[in-house]
Amino acid sequence: MKLRTPIALGLFAALLSLVEAAEPKKSGKPQPDATFFNSKDLTGWSAAEMKYWSVKDGAIVGHSAVNVPKNEFIWSDVEVKDFYLAVDVKLTPDNRNAGIQFRSRKANASGQAVGYQADVGAGVWGKLYHEHGRGKLDWNDNATGTVKPGDWNRYEILAVGHKIWTAINGKLCVALEDPKGELSGKISFQVHGGPAQTVLYRNPTLVHNPKIALEKQTAEQLLAALLKKAEAPKPAPPKPISTPLPHWTRLIMAVDPGSRGEAWAKPTFDHGKWKTMEVPGHFENAGLPGHDGVVWFRKIIELSAEQAKFKAILNLGQIDDMDVTWVNGKRVGGYENPGHHYTVRNYPIPTGLLKTGKNTIAVRVMDHGAPGGIAGKPEQLSLQLGKETVSLSNLWHFAPGANLNALNKHAALANHALLRPLTKPASPIPAFANGFTLKGDQSIVIVGGVNAAECQRYGYLETLLASANPGQQLHVRNMAWAADTIYTQQRPRNFFAANNPSYGEKDRRPAMAADVLFVWFGQMESLEGTARLDDFTKTYIEILTQFVTYTGRLVLVTPVPCEDPLDLGLKVKDRNAALAKYALAIRQIARDRNLPLVDLFAALRGKAVTSDGLLLSGKGHQLAAQAFANQLGFSPKLPANTEPLRQAILKKNALWQQYWFPPNWAFLYGNRQQTSSSRSHLNGSYRWFPEEIQSILPELKQLENAITKEAARARQ
Repeated sequence: MKLRTPIALGLFAALLSLVEAAEPKKSGKPQPDATFFNSKDLTGWSAAEMKYWSVKDGAIVGHSAVNVPKNEFIWSDVEVKDFYLAVDVKLTPDNRNAGIQFRSRKANASGQAVGYQADVGAGVWGKLYHEHGRGKLDWNDNATGTVKPGDWNRYEILAVGHKIWTAINGKLCVALEDPKGELSGKISFQVHGGPAQTVLYRNPTLVHNPKIALEKQTAEQLLAALLKKAEAPKPAPPKPISTPLPHWTRLIMAVDPGSRGEAWAKPTFDHGKWKTMEVPGHFENAGLPGHDGVVWFRKIIELSAEQAKFKAILNLGQIDDMDVTWVNGKRVGGYENPGHHYTVRNYPIPTGLLKTGKNTIAVRVMDHGAPGGIAGKPEQLSLQLGKETVSLSNLWHFAPGANLNALNKHAALANHALLRPLTKPASPIPAFANGFTLKGDQSIVIVGGVNAAECQRYGYLETLLASANPGQQLHVRNMAWAADTIYTQQRPRNFFAANNPSYGEKDRRPAMAADVLFVWFGQMESLEGTARLDDFTKTYIEILTQFVTYTGRLVLVTPVPCEDPLDLGLKVKDRNAALAKYALAIRQIARDRNLPLVDLFAALRGKAVTSDGLLLSGKGHQLAAQAFANQLGFSPKLPANTEPLRQAILKKNALWQQYWFPPNWAFLYGNRQQTSSSRSHLNGSYRWFPEEIQSILPELKQLENAITKEAARARQ
């Protein structure tokens, strides 16, 4: 590297000399900390949920076969200051997310982390994040092309004073001097909340007070990278990524008077005319009988100059059920989703937020089933100032905000705006005039059996549709079911109370309009041979007769050919003979009704596209999507940069499946063990499930907006 100016040379020399002076003069090479990890078990490590963690073949394994409700961390007992850590990391599937915390601390009893995180996962490898703190610190793309997806990747982290470097597989990713950062703390490994995943941290090696060097970078190179970054012009800050607000928060902000501009959280707000009540307690017993919804609590405490200097923790005990909490007008914590009535609130207060004299605490409580309030134990309510504890178990001012009826009314209006409700239209949507085309805001629904259902798992078809129609917002909704046939499309009867009044709740999900229907049957039906071919044809026509009362824009899809990829001795010839006749029947129906046809049986014949002879493999779904494009007349070739588009589609599809697919609360996130009950523990007539379902719709809308933008970007 060339440093072009005397000033740069002087700065570099000064920087190097300062670091050399700061390094302790020791004889020999610093040795790894033998107490950090013994490669056999988790001695010296702890986690709030140990069920996610184990040791195998010298690796710390974080694993879940089901959805992980929240981020999970396993913590080392070893304190680190200046250190070097090297560890091999493997993440499967490679589109999941994990991370390595360092110089971090636990934020609460559930083991959540505050501090530096070296990120792991698709799109974030090699980036530096500050968990539950300052957010993105060094959000670069230096690891692009270096990471081996789904394989082992060598991660190095070096921290000396406020200087931090990381590297992946020898490629320098982060070179940062961060004067605001922590200088000590613990190391922990993360399994990120979300779908099933496995992350392995193999042979983690920790060295204290290390020399400034990485496996492929010398001190001179690392310090030069710091200097280069310091001299580089600062780019314009990126536009913040909008994260969907929790369901109840959106409703509260739209309806609740105290939440508009956070008016009732501001220190200047006068709550002198509010009533008072003893806290902890339930507000129904203190003058608000029968109230469900928002209630605000406020309190002013006076602190001395000495007290205000301390790093403080605000302890509020258990709050039934959700809350957002402010100190002197600044948010310090909150739980904004249902189910946290047992969660003890302990919110760190940033240094400098407290002041000498009067300090205002404001808590917005949301409860949708009696009773509600700040309702823990008296000893749990306090302001912790170093070793001093100021009790908050006494009188608070309180006032009701938006009630539950107003919030639910707004939710109903908002949800129906997101998905156009469909009773049978007065006149059905007319058929395609000149073959398959998409214009404007279109709802595309896929119905059929197992291959139709599985296509949302890969996203290739929707990626081609979106990239071929940039600027249009397509609402692709897969309503296929793996067990569906043309004869039977059975649905569980206990989703809500339409057929079972004992559940006490009707399905509030608005029906969705269908502009275009992809009809994809015939695979499983063909296993019965040709004896039922006439029944198949008759029932197929009956189904289409029902569909055309909603939309004439139907696209028929033939089944895929049979194979024997596992060498199981399947009678491929006989099965394909039957499949050919079912495909012929569908072709004839398409010709008779002048409907677009996608003939997968012909397009995929002889191309090794199934995983077991019947189900399309990943490659098979990709080739099937290309057949859709070829035969319907849009581009079958993806632009080179469409993988971000496909990943956005996969996120949307997973969310859509959570919204539409589960038969009841226990299966909302894919595993009944993750959720204990569908009813409030305090009020058996109240069910949580409708609120969880309603909260998904705005997130779907936001993801569809992201898909539209990615589709336009892919075509640039």
